[in-house]
Amino acid sequence: MNNFNVFLIGLDVILMALAGYYLYWQSKIQVASRYAVTQLMWAVFLGFWFMTTRVNNLPYIVFISIFLVLSIMAGTGGLAPTRLIANGILARVIPYANMSSITLTPVSLPNGQEWVVAVFALSKRRMVRLTFQASLQNFMTELTKVLPKTVPVTVQRMN
Repeated sequence: MNNFNVFLIGLDVILMALAGYYLYWQSKIQVASRYAVTQLMWAVFLGFWFMTTRVNNLPYIVFISIFLVLSIMAGTGGLAPTRLIANGILARVIPYANMSSITLTPVSLPNGQEWVVAVFALSKRRMVRLTFQASLQNFMTELTKVLPKTVPVTVQRMN
């Protein structure tokens, strides 16, 4: 067994643990955001690309499989009881206590659906945007159940 295989096996174990951690937190989501389709498009693109490599190395195949599963899982986000589950592969589980502010923008679609675009500010340079298919009132009700009172919420109207 060469050093590259040992590295890949270690990486496989880490990614499997990460997938288990994300799966645990995704199971805790009470209010789901809309799925981030771009994550799925990346997974399909990477899947086709990796299939063209013709590698017969089992640790590499396991790595690619776990990476694709993580890419598909990365599109799921929402509100859990104690944390925000963001879209993306890394830094997805964020405690509500780490948030500095939240901006909500209600959107009414021509077909009658109501969405809320929520921007969760963690610092001046880091923000997480999630879109929820709900009315502003229903979303605010769910948000106040989980959000600490110290985090300010601003409602921004579209013109």
